[in-house]
Amino acid sequence: MMEISPLTPVSPEPGTPATAETHRMRIGIIGTGPTALYTLKALLESDRPYDIHLYEAGETLGPGIPFSAETTPLSMLANIAGVELPPVCETLNAWAGRQNPVQLAGWGIAASARDERAFFPRVVLGAYFADQFDLLLAQHGTPHQVNVHRCHRVTDVVTFPDHVRIDWQTRSGPGTDRVDRLVIATGYRPHGPARAVSLPDPASHIGILGSSLSAIDAVVNLALQHGAFIETAEGLAYQGDTAWQATMLSRNGLLPEADFWFPFPLEPLNLFTDAALAGLVTGRDGDLDRVFALFARQLRKLDPAYARSIDLDSANADSFVERYFARRLASDPFTHARDNLAEARASHDRRQTQPWRYAILRMHEGFGGIVPHLSPRDLQRFERGLKRCFADNYAAVPHLSIQRLLALHHAGVLRVERLGQTYSLQDLGKDGWLIRLGERQLHVGALVDARGQQPLGLDLFPFPTLRLQLCAHADARGQDWSDGLTAGEDLALVPDDPALGRVHCLALPFLLKRRPFIQGLCESAALGKATAHALGRGASAAEDTRGQINRYLATLETTTPVYCGDAASIRTINLPRKSF
Repeated sequence: MMEISPLTPVSPEPGTPATAETHRMRIGIIGTGPTALYTLKALLESDRPYDIHLYEAGETLGPGIPFSAETTPLSMLANIAGVELPPVCETLNAWAGRQNPVQLAGWGIAASARDERAFFPRVVLGAYFADQFDLLLAQHGTPHQVNVHRCHRVTDVVTFPDHVRIDWQTRSGPGTDRVDRLVIATGYRPHGPARAVSLPDPASHIGILGSSLSAIDAVVNLALQHGAFIETAEGLAYQGDTAWQATMLSRNGLLPEADFWFPFPLEPLNLFTDAALAGLVTGRDGDLDRVFALFARQLRKLDPAYARSIDLDSANADSFVERYFARRLASDPFTHARDNLAEARASHDRRQTQPWRYAILRMHEGFGGIVPHLSPRDLQRFERGLKRCFADNYAAVPHLSIQRLLALHHAGVLRVERLGQTYSLQDLGKDGWLIRLGERQLHVGALVDARGQQPLGLDLFPFPTLRLQLCAHADARGQDWSDGLTAGEDLALVPDDPALGRVHCLALPFLLKRRPFIQGLCESAALGKATAHALGRGASAAEDTRGQINRYLATLETTTPVYCGDAASIRTINLPRKSF
């Protein structure tokens, strides 16, 4: 791959029209994980010629952090089956079917490689994405040019009305590049109080914040460091070689439910449609109630028995969450997990879905589309209630994950604790953590935050100058930094800003506040396609008539920022911050 010429001009001389002969749109993509891969695929399917530059901080293209063999143990399972995963150059199962049998056995998928409903370890998906990246690069042809820049860690991004500047660092030193448009696909970021998933002493007690798939991964990884799962006549069992205990800590003290069978491709709904929703959402208080009424009608139509069992007729947008979780809250979490696993297995054996779960699964997509337009009050109500139902129903986990939890509980090393609405965590340093649960206390030797990716605010945006621009823009509009990005439909940072509109953000943590259902590989593919479509429209930024802002931006080209880029140093430049 050819190297970038750092100061290659991105626009023709003033007064020269930007035709296909004089200018090929230059697009930068930061990150090369699955989201970047799907974006690249969509761009290469365009007839418009692009000069595409990929910036990767490491050596490997494709896996990203969640699927990398360097950071992900083989025991961690993906929660998406091959039938659902959007293909790149080929389907996941077609790719798996042509792998070396020895490699398949090493991954533990020799018997299930061609099973479209099987769940593979995350590292298998990482290997798939790496191979697909190589195939995509090898197969692409004219009219596009693709340039890969490995070991290029992007240190800063600055937007201007006519280009975007990228600063990067390599082993041999720093450099600068310019592009017409930039796609930020940097993926997930760690957060929260977390120590290594290991035992600080032979008889340690570990606390795991969360109880979803991320938390299951953490406790299974811990279990495999100090024992093994074995198949017995009664089913999966666990034998530990060290005395240890783990407690999963979640708000409601519940475990996720097992993956259930549903038809794929997904079948359309007849009531809860995009057209119907468009007529209900106004951006004012009350939208949530109108949308919930339609949600209830659709749920009642698809599963009247379930609707009667929870008295859906008397529920509203705020109380539905109580009805949804009631049966599980009344049961021991492991007893319910065992019963639910049997129910889910029967669902797969009969190839028969559970109508109410399928209805909620389908309707979460419609809610995902209207959440960015809810009023602040309705958004708060949604986050307290319905969001929890959708997140729980969507996060169904592989059957093997539930089997492992049941085996650990039966072995006496795992329990689940309910945190409730009010609790506190106290870091005791080398003595571990103290967790206060009302009048009760729980002491653990180490605490692992495994709640999954949390929404991040603008003050944590990774590129210092772009972060400063975003925070200043949000402050000028009276927006709270902690709300993250309010990106447009095409994921442009600020669609109506001639400079910030040149950057499309696919970094999920900063979109989660207003787009709570964009996590997952299907969503990554959809985001990549939407962004490529927006770039293909060729909409140039409107001319910026704000002379003062233009002069300010121009100075950034010739000055070196004096701040270091962390949240504390941003506060020293006297930009008022509304919340931490």
